[in-house]
Order: sequence, then C-alpha cells, then structure tokens
Amino acid sequence: MLGSLQDAEELVQETLLRAWQRREEVRASSALRAWLYQIATNACLDQLVKTRRRRRALPHLVAASSTSAQIGPPVAEQWWVEPAPDFLLEPADEARRWPDERASRRESIGLAFITALQVLSPKQRAALLLIDVLGWTPQQTAALLETSLVSVNSLLQRARKSVEARNDAAEATQLSSIDSALLGRFISAWEGGDVQAFTALLAADALFSMPPQPEWYEGREAIGQFFGAIWAKLPGDRRLLPLAANGGLGVAVYNRPTTANAVFQATGITLVGLREGQVSRIIRFGIPKLFPLFGLRLQLESD
Repeated sequence: MLGSLQDAEELVQETLLRAWQRREEVRASSALRAWLYQIATNACLDQLVKTRRRRRALPHLVAASSTSAQIGPPVAEQWWVEPAPDFLLEPADEARRWPDERASRRESIGLAFITALQVLSPKQRAALLLIDVLGWTPQQTAALLETSLVSVNSLLQRARKSVEARNDAAEATQLSSIDSALLGRFISAWEGGDVQAFTALLAADALFSMPPQPEWYEGREAIGQFFGAIWAKLPGDRRLLPLAANGGLGVAVYNRPTTANAVFQATGITLVGLREGQVSRIIRFGIPKLFPLFGLRLQLESD
C-alpha cells in the first residue's frame, strides 16, 4: 500500500504514519516532536509538488467494469495502491485503546481511505493526515504548514468531503467472531472451487478487482461467473491462509498445479471487505513479491 520512498505520490502518508507509530519516542519533548513532523511534512510536500507522477488507484476507479472472463496483460504495478499488514501499521498499545478510537485508527489505515487520499492535493492530504490521523490541532497544523487557521480549516473541510465521497463507510471496521466465521466459509468455498457456495457469500453489489490486472467485476453474478471460469480453466489445488491487512481481513492465496511433486506457489494477497454479514469487496493483488512483507513464504510444501 505505502510503496517505496521514491514514489512521491505516497510519500506523505508513509512518512507521517511512520512518525505517528514512533510518537512514544518523541512525546517527552513537544519541540522535538514538532520539529520531526515539520521536517517530514515539508519534505513530502516538496516531493509531491515537484514530481507529477500518476496517482495510484484501484481498477474500479480508472476503468469500466468487465463482462468477460478473458483478462489482458497486467498494467505496471506502480499504478496501483498496495496492501500492508496490520503489524506494520498499528502501535503496540492498540489493544488498550477505547473501541471508538481503535475503529478510527483502523479506518485511517484502510485501503479505501488510502486510495481516497490519492485524489487530494498535497496540502489537503497533509492537513487531513495531521489532524484526523495524527491528532494534531488545526492551530498546530497551521503553524507547521506556515499558513493561517482559516486556510487549514478550509483544506480540512474539502479533504474530508472528497474522502467521504469515495470511501466505503458502510464496510465493517470492527471485526467480530461472525466476521471470522464468514471468512472461514469464504476460504472453504475458494479452496474447494464451490462456485455456488462462494457466490452465496457475496453481496448483490459486490466488487472484485485484481491488480495489477485492470479488469474488475461488479455484482454477485458477474463475480461468480469469473471465478467459475478461472477455476475450471486452471485446475489444481488451492490453499488460503487468513491474515490481517489494512485494518481488515484478508487471505494469502497459494495454488498448486496438478503436475507430480508440485508445491503450492504464492499467487496473491487478497483483501476481503465485509458488510452486513456478506462479502462486499474482494481485492486480489496478484503480486507474489508482497508475501515476504506479510511474513509469508513464496512456497508451501504439499501435505
């Protein structure tokens, strides 16, 4: 999700989120804390202003939905927002937070929120992250950005409206045992290639995308038809391992071909969005190099 430091389009949120994670180290000195944030923010703003790279997104934001199971060549990976494991994004004291504050933190690392950030101007992005994610006051933010309080409030208001218009606020941010059970049925249906059971778990307006492929599918029927065609076309065994990413649930997907002595090979990290007891969003990142980031091996031995 956060990418490398060379990607100017994501430098602001990466640097500020990392600084937030280490806030305990600088809490004793407010002057040092302010200085660190000012250095990080100004460096990020300079990069964003100087570098006019394509903003990262997800397929459903840049192309029309697909109707055929035929998929074309992948698009360069640097076009897409990517996932990150929760253990890189959540502080050690997260378990001691109040439930409402924990929910707010989960939203701030959600893939939908990170994607929505991409449409903001550099200063809107900085104001939103500093105030809504890092807990700075508008007065502190105005001083850091060397602008007026009126300007900061205007930046924040426009940023919030833009993010809310693109964010999936209806998706669950507090996960329960029911959600875990739903994920278990999702895994069983995928591993077993049971299209009927898989489709029954989907919301009627579910979305499925698979970066770096630009194709994406909308609706229970279209998604079910795609998976049915792919599973029939690519026989073999599948193994899914549950994981936590971007404040939500996900799975690591391994495939094993039918050839003799074959092992399970990493194929994709898949994020699963839930809403009212159904799967509302599936984002499968077919980028095996993401597996080590989640502490996962690229191969699994056969049973």
